[in-house]
Amino acid sequence: MLVPTTREDITPEWLTALLATRHPDVRIDDIEILGSTQGAATRLRVKPAYAPGHDAGLPPVLFVKTSLTRRMLVSDPHMYVTEVRFYEQLRDRLDCETPEVYAWALDEQTSRFAVVIEDLSQRNAIFPTALSGLTADDVAPLMTTLAHLHAPNWGSPDLEQQYEWLETASRGKTAVWWVGEATDMTRLELEVPYKREAFELGGQTTDRLFAALAALQEANDTEPRTVIHGDTHVGNCYLLPDGGAGVLDWQLMRIANWGNDVGYTIMTALDVEARRKGEQDLLRTYLDELRGLGFEPPAWNDAWDHYRRQMVWGIVALLVTPTSM
Repeated sequence: MLVPTTREDITPEWLTALLATRHPDVRIDDIEILGSTQGAATRLRVKPAYAPGHDAGLPPVLFVKTSLTRRMLVSDPHMYVTEVRFYEQLRDRLDCETPEVYAWALDEQTSRFAVVIEDLSQRNAIFPTALSGLTADDVAPLMTTLAHLHAPNWGSPDLEQQYEWLETASRGKTAVWWVGEATDMTRLELEVPYKREAFELGGQTTDRLFAALAALQEANDTEPRTVIHGDTHVGNCYLLPDGGAGVLDWQLMRIANWGNDVGYTIMTALDVEARRKGEQDLLRTYLDELRGLGFEPPAWNDAWDHYRRQMVWGIVALLVTPTSM
C-alpha cells in the first residue's frame, strides 16, 4: 500500500515504492526524519540515504505530506483528493512558482493520501505570516504568480467538464458548508475575546456578514472564471531570494472568479495602512501580467469593484478558523 496510515509505515521500502511510480531507478537504503508537524495533515521533512547510483536525480531532502492519524482531522477529506488531483492533472501544465512534485498516491475509498514534494528550504524560501510586516513590493511577485496560475484556464467555457472533481463557488460540499455549519462555527468562535472585539469594532452582525458572504459566493461564480487556488492566505505563500514568490497547499482549489485569490492574498499579507497604500498598484500588476500573457483582463472599474467585495472573505475566514489553529 502506497498510502501510509502510521508513522511506522514511513520506511525506506515504502518511500522507494512511492517514488518509483515516477522515478523507477530510485532505491533508498535508509531514511532520516528531520522534522515533522501535525495540522490537518502530517508534514515530514525526510533525508533519504539513496543507494549508490540510484538517487534518480532526486534532491537530498524531501517533503512528505500525508495523514498519519487514527481518524481524519477534517470534516471533508475530499480536500486531500483535490490536492492529489492537482499534482496529477494540473501541476505539469502550469508555468507558475509552486513546489515540484516527485510522487503521489491516493486511497479513493478513504481519501487518505501521500505526496512527496520539493523541500523549499533547499532554495532558502521564506515563509511569511500576517505578522511579518510585508510591503506591497514584497507581495507584487505573488500577483505575477497568480496571473500565471489563472491564465491557462481563463474564461474556459467547459471548466466543470474538464475538472469534474473541482467544486465551484456555489456548488459542492464546501459551498453548502459555508451557508450552514460555518454560521454556527462563527457564533462559537465569537466567544473568543479577541475575535469578538475585532468583529464588534466594525459594528456588524453575523446575519449581515453571512448575507454578504452569500452575495460574494454568487459573484465569485460569475465570469471570467478560472481554476483558482482557493486558499491563498499569506501562510500558504512563500518568497524566494531571487525575488520570486509561490503558493502551496492545494486542497481548496475550485472553479471561481479570479478575484478571490487576489483579494485574499493581499488582505492577509498586508496590514491596513500598507494595503490601502499599495492595493491598487498590486491589482494593476495582476491585470497587466494577464494582459502580457495574451488574455484580456476585466476593465479597471469592474476589477476594482470585484476585488473590494473579497474583503468579506477575509473576515469570515478569520472567524471560522478555529482559534486552536
